[in-house]
Amino acid sequence: MIHPLSKEACRLLAQHLPDSPQTVISRAHLLWGTARAYAFGLTDEGFETAVIEDPGCPGEPMIFGQNAQQIADLMPQIPDWFCVNVTPDLADTLEPLLAAQMGGALRRQGDVYHTLSQPPPAQLLSHPNVRLLTLEDLPLIQAAQPELRGYDLAQLLPKTAVAGAIFHNQLVAMAQNYALTEGFGDIGVFTLPEWRGRGLAAAAAALVADWLQRNGRTPVWSCGAQNQASLRVAQKLGFVENGRRVYLILESKSAE
Repeated sequence: MIHPLSKEACRLLAQHLPDSPQTVISRAHLLWGTARAYAFGLTDEGFETAVIEDPGCPGEPMIFGQNAQQIADLMPQIPDWFCVNVTPDLADTLEPLLAAQMGGALRRQGDVYHTLSQPPPAQLLSHPNVRLLTLEDLPLIQAAQPELRGYDLAQLLPKTAVAGAIFHNQLVAMAQNYALTEGFGDIGVFTLPEWRGRGLAAAAAALVADWLQRNGRTPVWSCGAQNQASLRVAQKLGFVENGRRVYLILESKSAE
């Protein structure tokens, strides 16, 4: 079975990936030493195939490379995954090969990427109950429901941005910059179900987007093509579609 790359090899791999909206999460966590990654043909000059899993989305690695047969041969050697994220052109070739290797059907789900080139709407930056969070807010975050605790905020807060909506000393919505590279920063949001429809995710995301722009990065928003709620928030903030990738999901795994 193939072994994960060392942290040094992960940093080398990151240098070979272009800095883009589609690579920001993979590159950031390769550079931070928090990704689980595998590669064929990795040298100082480049690589053939890379499989990169960020810690916030276990089992959902992104694949970079165009050798579909090599990828199909590699994936059975990698443990604990249930879907792969690939470019649309690779998906057409890889899907039947991977289905044959894994012995089961696959289904597709679109993955849409957006970027924000203009400032977020000014009215979203001044919500009275939404603000940027700091390390002093860790007790508030740790007391929140699991979906609002983000990923490893004790480590990320000093170098990225997190904003939250707070009512009655309770965190009810959050936007987090989970990955940061030289040119880009992603934004993910979550709102407790009973607090949705009030614009809290948009207000929190606006603060994070503003922080990213003030720090010289382009905000990135990615979500499933069927996630209409997330797409509406992105549109409200002024994000524009930048590109698409595709999830190939193992039906047997996703049904478990």
